[in-house]
Amino acid sequence: MVIGIRKREIINTSGKKETLVIRRLRCKGCRTIHHELPDIVIPYKRHCAETVERIIAGDSGGVCCEDSTLRRIRAWWAACRLYFESVLASLREKYEVVFSEKGAPKEIVRAVANSNLWVHTRSAFLSG
Repeated sequence: MVIGIRKREIINTSGKKETLVIRRLRCKGCRTIHHELPDIVIPYKRHCAETVERIIAGDSGGVCCEDSTLRRIRAWWAACRLYFESVLASLREKYEVVFSEKGAPKEIVRAVANSNLWVHTRSAFLSG
């Protein structure tokens, strides 16, 4: 059931801001709220998935970001990568899901988020 709409700005690869409309949905079974994210979004990142993937791959030449942003995204990936790989291994074993050997970061992140194993670090989740 749709309970609301939230607008979110995301920065595309050329550095321009785009406004996305994100639907907020409440599960009738568990009553939790979920956000319907398009493929171009990585949760809690301001830059589009393509930009984040290029930065992680080391191909940041054509990306419109400051050096500090490049360092933060690389540090985030380095800190989360082992956890993400562990989640994928668990999903493979538990559900016999087949992932590509060299999965793209956005595919890995989507699998982790959709399995409800995304680690939330925002204090907003602590409020009612």
